[in-house]
Amino acid sequence: MSKPILTIVVPCFNEEEVLKDTIFKLSKVLDELMEEAHVSKESKLLFVDDGSKDRTWGIIEAESENNLFVTGLKLSANMGRQNALIAGLKTANEQSDWVVSIDADLQDDINVIRAFIERILEGV
Repeated sequence: MSKPILTIVVPCFNEEEVLKDTIFKLSKVLDELMEEAHVSKESKLLFVDDGSKDRTWGIIEAESENNLFVTGLKLSANMGRQNALIAGLKTANEQSDWVVSIDADLQDDINVIRAFIERILEGV
């Protein structure tokens, strides 16, 4: 049985100050889930740049060249957090079995991602 593809969608707006740390931490979570054979090695992090005016998109582009987990979607202008999230969810839905979203500032506990996956695997 093949493992499900997970995409973690991260809406971004002017996140250059936190983005590298966010990518590092979420990559670690994704790597651990893969190592434990909970999700497919095709799983990804999808960063949606919502028209940032800082270096957010440049960081996403650079990280996507060095980190196999990182992918990006650039919106043409600032469309608002909810629209950026919807764009990310729709894009992720086309290539994923499971989709989770989290804000780029990681104010929410990233360990909830693991708990969410574990609950699904328990049949919840």
